[in-house]
Amino acid sequence: MLATEAGRADVADDRRTWRSHRQPRMREEPDRLVFLDETATTTKMTRLRGRAKRGQRFKAKAPFGHWGTQTFIAALRCDGLTAPWIIKGAMNKVLFETYVETQLGVALETWREI
Repeated sequence: MLATEAGRADVADDRRTWRSHRQPRMREEPDRLVFLDETATTTKMTRLRGRAKRGQRFKAKAPFGHWGTQTFIAALRCDGLTAPWIIKGAMNKVLFETYVETQLGVALETWREI
């Protein structure tokens, strides 16, 4: 199954440009590539499933507290991980822009000077 836009002429042109111009340049200068990776975890530590003897109810305790989410984002480069950042909560546009300005931009400028 293919996405409906895969058959459009402008998408086909963009793919040709990608293959003929951008991919060869990326192969020549892999140290310029930066991939951003983001993952999140919840601080809820409650089990969703459990086992009990037949006919008995499974009982477990759950921690009480303020449950929330933590997000980890970092830049992956050919020489390792850079600009790691952990935030309390889920990623949104404002937080992503803050990350780019305060963490990623600084890391890339520092790398460029080396």
